[in-house]
Amino acid sequence: MASTTSARTRQTAAARKRAAATPNTVPGDLGFEPIRIAADDDVPDERVALFYIGDDEYTIPKHIPRGVALQYLRHAAEVGHEVATAPLLIRVLGEDAYMALEQSKAMTQEQLEQIVDIIIKQALGAQEKEGKAARRG
Repeated sequence: MASTTSARTRQTAAARKRAAATPNTVPGDLGFEPIRIAADDDVPDERVALFYIGDDEYTIPKHIPRGVALQYLRHAAEVGHEVATAPLLIRVLGEDAYMALEQSKAMTQEQLEQIVDIIIKQALGAQEKEGKAARRG
């Protein structure tokens, strides 16, 4: 047994020496540079019309922040896409627009589905569908 113990000791000592000899790496050595994300106040809040109820216009951000998509995806993973959709709509539309949809007696199922589809597509971006197709193939 002594030979097995001394062999393990030599292996452990050799592993420690290799670890000590390995230099610490910095991000630049990994082939990428840190990603710089603009401060929130540097991002314009452009909005575009999504739907009208009567003559009242309701808008969404022209570019939905990626963080909204991440929040939706996390919530969808926890509770399912159907349940996660309402909080996404509220976040993107705003409470007033969401309440206007809720209270609309004239909105059809097709119109609601179009609104939901547009918001999900805008939030996730076209690359989400392309990414899923690439992962499947």
